[in-house]
Amino acid sequence: MPAHPYSDDFDRLESHYSGLLRAHGDGPLAVQMRDRPTQERRFQMLTEVGTGPAASVLDFGCGTGHLLEYLRRERGFTGEYTGYDLSDDLLAAARLKFPGARFERRDIIADGIPEEFDYVFISGVFNNLTGHNAEFMRDALTRLFAHTRSALAFNALSAYVDYFDAGLYYADPGEVFAFCKERLSPLVTLRHDYLIKPTAPPYEFTVYVQRTSHAPRSKLT
Repeated sequence: MPAHPYSDDFDRLESHYSGLLRAHGDGPLAVQMRDRPTQERRFQMLTEVGTGPAASVLDFGCGTGHLLEYLRRERGFTGEYTGYDLSDDLLAAARLKFPGARFERRDIIADGIPEEFDYVFISGVFNNLTGHNAEFMRDALTRLFAHTRSALAFNALSAYVDYFDAGLYYADPGEVFAFCKERLSPLVTLRHDYLIKPTAPPYEFTVYVQRTSHAPRSKLT
């Protein structure tokens, strides 16, 4: 019997990304990104929420640590970095590149989250189609935000596209915004105002959820 509803999904994702690493080596294709410019455009949007050079950061779905490389080069990051992933192969590659950083295999549903972070970043984690996409997104965001001191930033593919790939999950930005606003924090920013590729229409969005002493609330009806 599965340990939780997403166990089989996690097993498939682990196998999928380990296979990509074997096929393509340590680069954007290993984490299902088209190329370095588009990958780093996503990082740019995520980290515009703020990082602070000495902050503590969790990279949820860290792959081989490409976000850490970007933070150090583009944001002057010198703080404490932790990466969580499901693939031992990706984590092993990350540890070879960044021996001073912490990379950990962690299933946050089964194992929990034992610490807090100033910022949590999530890039590409919600993109693959599974049997429980919306449920897992809500579950993961709730658990991760509970361990976030300053802000959580994540991206997802948007339902506002001109075609759908059969293997990918496209979220409704309005529904995601409403969930974050009503369940996590009243301070939510939805970014659907940027291009990943100059020649393609916008096909994804980024959300910032900031910590505040004010409680989230549903809209009056």
